[in-house]
Amino acid sequence: MRAAVLRGGTFTVEDIAAPEPGEGQVLVETVACGICGSDLSAYKHTAEFLQASIDSDTPSFVFDPDADLVMGHELSARVVRTGPGVTGFAEGEVVVGLPWALDGGGVLRTIGYSNTFPGGFGERMVMQAAALVKVPSHVPAHIAALTEPLAVGFGNVARSGAEKGGAAIVIGAGPIGLGAVAGLIERGVAPVVVSEPSPRRRALARAFGAHVVVDPAETDPFTAWREIAEPGQPLTVFECSGKAGMFDRITYAAPRGATVLLIGVCMTEDTFRPVVGIYKDLTVKMCLTYPPEEYPKTLARIAAGSVDAASLVTGQVGFAGVAAAIDTLGRPDEHVKVLVRPHLEGTGVHPADA
Repeated sequence: MRAAVLRGGTFTVEDIAAPEPGEGQVLVETVACGICGSDLSAYKHTAEFLQASIDSDTPSFVFDPDADLVMGHELSARVVRTGPGVTGFAEGEVVVGLPWALDGGGVLRTIGYSNTFPGGFGERMVMQAAALVKVPSHVPAHIAALTEPLAVGFGNVARSGAEKGGAAIVIGAGPIGLGAVAGLIERGVAPVVVSEPSPRRRALARAFGAHVVVDPAETDPFTAWREIAEPGQPLTVFECSGKAGMFDRITYAAPRGATVLLIGVCMTEDTFRPVVGIYKDLTVKMCLTYPPEEYPKTLARIAAGSVDAASLVTGQVGFAGVAAAIDTLGRPDEHVKVLVRPHLEGTGVHPADA
């Protein structure tokens, strides 16, 4: 199969052996795969990414950087065939799935961050049947790939406990932050204030239902919130930017008793003054992904049209364009979500409807 292979810090498009499904697994062919901020970290900051995985005792994110790695975990795919013990899936069915699989020793591995389990930047993948969800026929197969990043936003809103009567601030309006906005609006949280420097992403935040959207270079989101919030209204802050120093700023700006969720991944060491948050009795949650049940719920939202997943897709690339497309994540004015599509050729970014 063809794949964008990362080896020793460099992407090349190569023909490699396709994986074979084992017990309880399904072989699928990639329809589309989103490029995630974690992919940027693993590609550009490999040593830090791996050290964080080791320090946090997270073996599912550990790989050999000098061996072949096919990244990609925000995916939609078609069933090719099933492994032993798998029933209920037919060839050609479109599926999405939580990006994990069990190796021969029963150890959980993350698809796309494993030398053994290639991800969606290749033509074929092996996925655990228990992790798959069938995509309704009316949902465009490539748009279903947005299930995973949106589930992070929706899932962490569910985890936060934010509900009607409370207010929220979302810092960063990438796909995860936008998923959080949609989840907050769904729960009746108001007002929802979004802070985002990119005009393109601010426009999407408004479209997703945010009540107030600010450019942080001009308006502090906490100032904007205080101008419209009800006295004593509980506040939940969703940090979705991953920028160094942001948590420290939040501890100073947040009101007493606020809840703060750290969702954006900051790969560097950071500092904050604990006593400020302690004196304010802040509740802090650090969140990797989402409760598993939120994944099929998010696909159901996409299928029902209650969240406009297609509006997040701003470009598409083939395997040869993966490296350049990952670089665009550092320039958020250019794109929101770029999908990798196996059928596309060339190194450039194709339109969202290609």
